[in-house]
Amino acid sequence: MEYYVKDIEASLEFYENLVGLELYGRNERAARFNYDCFSLLLTSEQILNKKEKERTYFDQNGMAQGKGNGAEMIIVVDRLEVVYERFLHVDYPVVVGIQTYPWGMRGFKVADPDGNLIRITSE
Repeated sequence: MEYYVKDIEASLEFYENLVGLELYGRNERAARFNYDCFSLLLTSEQILNKKEKERTYFDQNGMAQGKGNGAEMIIVVDRLEVVYERFLHVDYPVVVGIQTYPWGMRGFKVADPDGNLIRITSE
């Protein structure tokens, strides 16, 4: 999955220090996290200005303004309460507090710095 982000440093802070994903690699305009069978690439929105084809795609399809509408990324963590407490400790807004889902998993929801909805759950 790739997210185009406004502020790469704010996104790194969110995914690495709050969610707890391990940074795999980065440069000045992108960062990559690998987690189990999942890879998340964060790329600065500024790169879209240099890639005419991608910028046109996002503009024509309404994606540039309404990121994440109708989508939710789910990240499974080993220690849900520890991750949740990290968000509370820094007063990061939690969209939905910890709850138990009908299928037995527990989780909570937050929005990343770009407004993408993230559900953090435990197995």
